[in-house]
Amino acid sequence: MDHANAKNLQRLKSLSAFNLSQLEKFSGNLVIKSYKKNEIIFDQDEEAKLVYLLISGVVRVSYLNSHEQQTIVSLVPAGEFFGLDSLIPKTEHPFRSEAFENSTVGSIKPQSFIEILLGTPYESFLRWYTSTSLPGRKSYIHCIRGIGLDLRRRIALELLNLADLFGTTDARGLMIALSISHEDLAGIVGASRQQVTQHLNEFDRERVIIREGRRIIVNSQKLRKIVDLMS
Repeated sequence: MDHANAKNLQRLKSLSAFNLSQLEKFSGNLVIKSYKKNEIIFDQDEEAKLVYLLISGVVRVSYLNSHEQQTIVSLVPAGEFFGLDSLIPKTEHPFRSEAFENSTVGSIKPQSFIEILLGTPYESFLRWYTSTSLPGRKSYIHCIRGIGLDLRRRIALELLNLADLFGTTDARGLMIALSISHEDLAGIVGASRQQVTQHLNEFDRERVIIREGRRIIVNSQKLRKIVDLMS
C-alpha cells in the first residue's frame, strides 16, 4: 500500500470525527510503509521528525534502560497515532517503536498533521501544547524510566527530576528550591523513610548532594552516573 484512501481513513477510530475534505488532504500528505514483525519503526533517542498512524497491525512501544533491559510501555492498536514527541521540534523519541506483528504505518510531518486536522497554525498549537500537555508527558516518561531501577538509582533519578523542575543555579550545583522531607521523597520513590535516609546519607558522604536543612544541592553529573551505573 502506497496511498491511504480518505474513506478508509475515516473508518479508523482516531479519524472518524474528521470530514472527508480534511482526510483527502491528510491522505495526500501521508507516506505509507509496511513493517515486518519486530522491525523497528523508530528507535529510542532517535530524533523525532514524524507523527505516525497505525493503519493495520499492532505496534510495541518500549523503553530500554542503560543495560538494554526492555520495559513494554504499551501495545498500540490499529487506528491510533503514536510518535507524538515529534510535535515539539528538536525532540528525541524517549521510547522505541517496533512492529509487534506485520503492520502498515502512515507517517506525516508534524506541521501538516496539526494544520490539517486541527485547522490551526502550527506555532499557535506549540504555544498551547508546551504550556499545557507537555509537562504531563514529561511526568509520564519520568515514571517509565524508573521501572526496574534499584532504590539507589530511583532516588538519584528523582533528585534529577526535582532539580529539573525546581532547580536554581548555585555555585555548588543545582539547589532544589523545595522544602522536601525524607518522608515526601520516600513516598515518591516507593520506599521507607529509613531507606531513603540511608541513601541520602551515602550521597552526602560521596559529595553527590549537599544538604542545607530540607534543601538539597545536587551534582547532576554524579547523579546521572549513578542512574547509569550497572547494579
